[in-house]
Amino acid sequence: MMLEILELSKSYGAVAALSGVSFSAERGKVTALLGENGAGKSTLVKILSGLVVPTEGKIALDGHIIDTSTPDRASKSGVAVVQQEISVLPNLSITENFMLTAPSALLRRAKAASACRAYLDRLGLGDVDVGRPTGSLSVGERQLVEIARMLAQDAQVLVLDEPTAALGDRDIALVHQAVRRLAAEGKVVLYITHRLNELEEICEQAVVLRNGQVADRFATADTSIARVIYAMVGRELNELYPAVGNRAEPDGSSASNLVLTGLRTAGLLGSVDLDLKPGEIVATAGQIGSGFVEPLRAVAGVTAMTAGTMRLQGKAYSPRNHRERCSAGVAYCSADRQLDGFFPDRPVWETMSAPALAASGLWGSANGQRLRRSTDRLADRMTISLAYRDRAVRALSGGNAQKVSIGKWLSNDPQLLLVEEPTRGVDVGARAEVYRVIRSLADQGLSVLFASTDLDEVLGFGERVMIFHNRRQVETLPASALTRDKLATWITHGSCNG
Repeated sequence: MMLEILELSKSYGAVAALSGVSFSAERGKVTALLGENGAGKSTLVKILSGLVVPTEGKIALDGHIIDTSTPDRASKSGVAVVQQEISVLPNLSITENFMLTAPSALLRRAKAASACRAYLDRLGLGDVDVGRPTGSLSVGERQLVEIARMLAQDAQVLVLDEPTAALGDRDIALVHQAVRRLAAEGKVVLYITHRLNELEEICEQAVVLRNGQVADRFATADTSIARVIYAMVGRELNELYPAVGNRAEPDGSSASNLVLTGLRTAGLLGSVDLDLKPGEIVATAGQIGSGFVEPLRAVAGVTAMTAGTMRLQGKAYSPRNHRERCSAGVAYCSADRQLDGFFPDRPVWETMSAPALAASGLWGSANGQRLRRSTDRLADRMTISLAYRDRAVRALSGGNAQKVSIGKWLSNDPQLLLVEEPTRGVDVGARAEVYRVIRSLADQGLSVLFASTDLDEVLGFGERVMIFHNRRQVETLPASALTRDKLATWITHGSCNG
């Protein structure tokens, strides 16, 4: 008994997004669907969810052809999808969001609230007030609400498009538990992820797409990460995390770029200390809600400092707004690039030129030629192809979209780059490119402070790691002194024995 994808193809004019894709996913097992951005995963998910009609091919469940030509027919055929981009409505309560996709039997508010609590409890959020506006939740909590809505549909085929991309380890464990339970109930689970460690942790089998075709299929117990990467990108990826360049290693005699002393915010129970050198890349790590993003937001002026001091390039620094932050040479990229990282429906060059608008015109009229010239220089530094610069950002891969989000700030010639979740939703090949670009900027003297829930990224890309637990900074250690297990123990327990 299984889901069968039979010779599925989808073309947009002369462009083939999918070409003769065939594979099966068994009930009771979690099947990973892997591939670079643009490999065809999103098109396949849209076909399964009824948002796109295939050019050719069929879909069968337990030997019977099913109809997914519209979202309603896909749902009635037993398919439920949690899309990559979180779709809960922030101004509605958790219960009201739940009611939007719940069966009609649950549409009475009291009954819906009770059912909502039950599903959230399965995901570890049973103590959350279901009357709260969804917008007041963290990104991770909103993702869990998305999954709870899917659980309520009682579907037979569950498609999860990067469900843990925005989550910390504690929430990831909760999602994994729920997914395993669903598989054990006999559901078909298609699990899309860019976190390759999840293959071993939760998936029994995997299908890799490349250029719209099936590149490889295997049992996860019988493969290696090298084989997975080769299937995804079509080449060996020798270096995911680039080494430090030829700059001098940070030491006590080097001038500091950023110094935080006794920093406190409303989101912290303890103080934060940091001495960040030019060209150094430091990571903050912790679970969602642990306070690990607070230092970045305080330095960015997003969160108010309640105690302590900040010094930037030797001078007292306390930005009251975005303008003061930018004038001081600080660039900030939040975790939600869809919200504030770019203009999704406008050309790349417009997003990348936005921070330079004030300096590019006179009397409120921007100089278009000057903007394009400056944009081309920035895009060159971020290795964004000339062919992409007139495209809408929405049409770019996750990696290129992230490079746009970061690259737009280079017009201000920043000395400090703050990035939350630098590669969330970015495939392994594009990750390597994002890391390489940021490392190149650091080797030219830019200091980087990034926050990430991806422990492999923290250890592989950060030179030092600031560890947070229970809204306190509990330790700062060289990345070389940590293993993944030790770091996980630190962030979940606030200490590490051995």
